[in-house]
This record gives sequence, structure tokens and C-alpha cells, in this order.
Amino acid sequence: MQPLTQMKQCVLHSEQIDLASVRAEFFDNRRHRGSLFLPFSQRTGRTLCIIGQNPSDADERCADKTIRYLENLIYDTQPQYGALLVLNLYSRVDTQKSATEDLLHARCAKILDTAIQRHEDILLVYGKLRVQGAYDFPDRARAVAAQLNFKNVFKLDIGTKYFPHPGNPKILYRNFNVPLVRVSVSLGHCEHLADQSHQQFN
Repeated sequence: MQPLTQMKQCVLHSEQIDLASVRAEFFDNRRHRGSLFLPFSQRTGRTLCIIGQNPSDADERCADKTIRYLENLIYDTQPQYGALLVLNLYSRVDTQKSATEDLLHARCAKILDTAIQRHEDILLVYGKLRVQGAYDFPDRARAVAAQLNFKNVFKLDIGTKYFPHPGNPKILYRNFNVPLVRVSVSLGHCEHLADQSHQQFN
């Protein structure tokens, strides 16, 4: 058993999540996470896919700061969605990005591709993309962008040209006055689509 000083604190899922129906897909002794499905309680509607850089160990029991923020933001401001499906460019559970190999599990890559095919609405929360150690995030983002034609692609609108992460200084996991704006995606870059933003529902 780990000493208490080494045990990671569990960030609880939002109270808006139907915990009994949360599903996480892990592979290879939890070294890879393919997806995290988060249905809202007592709400039906389509699923919003959310794609980040690489996953944490968030699962059916524990969230993380990013996931909890997005659970609350989307529930409170986007009532058309009944669930979130969290996906990533790379599947390795490695928030420090220190791994040098085995970064993308083949089954997780397939899960991402299938989710993009099946769902129409995609929120990208990459943050600023750069090569970090063995992770070539710009290259993976370009590969994913090639699959996003004819999809409804959104980002958190804080005035950036990239896809901001909830940890951005303008958000810091606590600014919920952030609308989603629809963007066009080309080789990992985005441009605003005029008059097609998902504004907050008040």
C-alpha cells in the first residue's frame, strides 16, 4: 500500500455526471487510455467528442482538473449535449510526457478514428502544439485534422488562434464565462467561422 504522502488525490467527477454509466477504456495495465465516456444525469442529447494531447489516469471513479472543468462547463452552457467522449492525440497515460516509446496504442488509435467517424461535434483542447520529447503533437494534430472535414469543430473561445486548454491562464479551470466557437481546421490550424459560434446559454 502506498504511503499517504504518495497517494494521488482523487478529483471527483461533477455532480452532473451519471457515475454509474461512466466508462473508461484502458489497455496494457492502464498504460494507455483509449476513451472516457461521461454521460450527464437526466439529460439526453448528442455526444460532444473532446480531443486533448494525451490522457491522465482519470476513470470511472476519479476525474482530473481538466475533465471536471469541461464536465461543468459543457453541462451549464451547452444543454444540447447529453454526454462527453474524451479522446487524445496520443494514448499513453503520461502527463509529464517523459515516455520515449509506446506512445500510441493501435487499439486506441482505432477508437479515436471510429469516434470521429460516428460523431459530428468535436471540441479540440490541445493547447499550444509543439514537439515534447518523443511526442510530435503537431504531426498527430495534422493527421487528425485530415479526418475532421465536414465535422462541427469547436474550441474554447478566449481569443487565441490555437485550441486553448482549460489550464490556459485566461481560464485556469475556473473561468466558466467561455463560449465555444466553431472553427475550420487545416493542418492543425484554425480559423473562426463567421456567425457560427456556440454561445453560452443563459
